[in-house]
Amino acid sequence: MSLEEKVLEIMRETFGVKDVTTEASQKNCEQWDSLRHLALASELEEAFDLELEPEEIAEMTDFSRVVTMLKSKI
Repeated sequence: MSLEEKVLEIMRETFGVKDVTTEASQKNCEQWDSLRHLALASELEEAFDLELEPEEIAEMTDFSRVVTMLKSKI
């Protein structure tokens, strides 16, 4: 499973939405609220065994930024 596929899987589980795509962002995904944003960060940290700084978490506002952030940390 690629990093992108893993991120999509985590996003789908965290947001409780089956149709999350690579176009997902806080602007177009109603379920991506502040609480689920923190849950997403936590799930990503656990799945990829890394720690995200608060500034990094704040920058993860869409799928591509999440992937870019993870790639920079791995």
